[in-house]
Amino acid sequence: MGSNSKIYGGYASSSINAAASENTIHIYGDFGIEKKTVQIYGGYVDGGESEKAMNNQIILHDGTDANVYAKLYGSNGTGEGYIGNMLVLDDWSGSVNSVQNFDALFFRNVHWQNGGTILTANGGSLEGTTIDKSITFANGSVIQAGESMTLVQMNSGTGVDESQEGQTHFTAGVTTEGIGMIDTAENDATLTIKSVSRSGQTDLVGESRLAGAAFVNQGADIAADSLWLLDDGYHFGTQTFGAVYGNRSTYDVASDIKINGWSEIAGFGSIHKTDGGRLAWGVFYENGTGNYRTWNEFNNEMFRGDGSLLYNGGGAAIRYTKDSGLYYEASLRAGTLSSSMSNVVKDGEGNSYGFDSDSTYWGAHVGVGKLIRSGDGQWNVYGKYFHTDIEGDSFEMGGDWFRFDDVTSDRLRLGARYTADTDKAWSLYYGAAWEYEFSGDSHMKAGQFDAPEQSLEGSTVFGEIGTVWGRKDSSWSMDVNLRGYAGEREGFSGMVQLAYAF
Repeated sequence: MGSNSKIYGGYASSSINAAASENTIHIYGDFGIEKKTVQIYGGYVDGGESEKAMNNQIILHDGTDANVYAKLYGSNGTGEGYIGNMLVLDDWSGSVNSVQNFDALFFRNVHWQNGGTILTANGGSLEGTTIDKSITFANGSVIQAGESMTLVQMNSGTGVDESQEGQTHFTAGVTTEGIGMIDTAENDATLTIKSVSRSGQTDLVGESRLAGAAFVNQGADIAADSLWLLDDGYHFGTQTFGAVYGNRSTYDVASDIKINGWSEIAGFGSIHKTDGGRLAWGVFYENGTGNYRTWNEFNNEMFRGDGSLLYNGGGAAIRYTKDSGLYYEASLRAGTLSSSMSNVVKDGEGNSYGFDSDSTYWGAHVGVGKLIRSGDGQWNVYGKYFHTDIEGDSFEMGGDWFRFDDVTSDRLRLGARYTADTDKAWSLYYGAAWEYEFSGDSHMKAGQFDAPEQSLEGSTVFGEIGTVWGRKDSSWSMDVNLRGYAGEREGFSGMVQLAYAF
């Protein structure tokens, strides 16, 4: 380049209606310009009776402590035909030779440095230039109230007008937002942080953790229910069993989580006669897949997220039934839970982010019940206690780290079921139960903030109806069940179980 080199985003010359508008120049890092006399114009109009150099942009990218040895102009003039020209600092800080003829100055993806300076201009003028008051800081920035940073430092010439003073809103990554105050002096403008807070959009990330915990809990229900068909009272010896469970449920947390899913269990076991009763046991493999949709809001924009759940594991279950009808049961299970979401949060530039999380889980249940003959049918009055632990996990979204603590669930269920015509091959049953979740708390850290606790705690009631088929002279038995839920959990589920005795 020569000593008086010029670069144009748009150039128009010798035209009655000359125009050099809607152009963009991108400058990366320090641009490698060593000649201080190089002039860069967003738009340049040379002559013409109706000159126009409007809505041009010069964007400085990807530079920290960079030096652009050039004079930057939004256009080569001022007035009616030279409006809307912008200087954008995108993930850039450093110095330039001079800046002039810009209508607006934007700060995007700024790397926060307490006491630092973003733009230093050795000359030029920002008189009449508007500072956009929606500032975005880079992902991962840690910002504290009371800190400050110089937005613009003019070493000579005219600085920023006092009219640019005032309150500004900022975001940093996906976890942080806050309020700052711009103060101006003769040749500079400084941003002082007044308040910093966690972005409310991160609540949804914590809710997704509860979705996983609720889904794993449904697997515990299947393991416990499979004992009812395995221990049918008249098949003994080795058995195989399996069940398919589908549900559509809504859980009442900060904002409702609606989960649609399928779960399966398959295993084998044995039933033995004992002195005064019978003993049934089984080992099994379990699997579940589910999905859910969410709605979130950021910067006054509503957007939908999609989540998926997958668990795989195994376990064992046992039941001892006395001839008196009193029985005791227990199960133990363990596996892995995978949870993923897309489009769950956004940053100040409108970029969307999702996550993948993997955890191990284990759970157990104990129960006691009583089988009571009543006419041609039988009552089953029971109580069950379920415990589940899901280990914590951490992951990164948009440069910000999220950390889940362990989730612990403790549920008590009290219920009764009546089965009519137990001596027939087909028997209809119906029942009801009350369940209370004592914990089910989700703790999360989003960036530098501790998010509010969210919980599955509360009461749920359900009613059920089903039919069971089994004959002493047949190796097969089957159970079909439908349930409706209300309370902390609302919705319905259906399950089909099959067992085969060798």
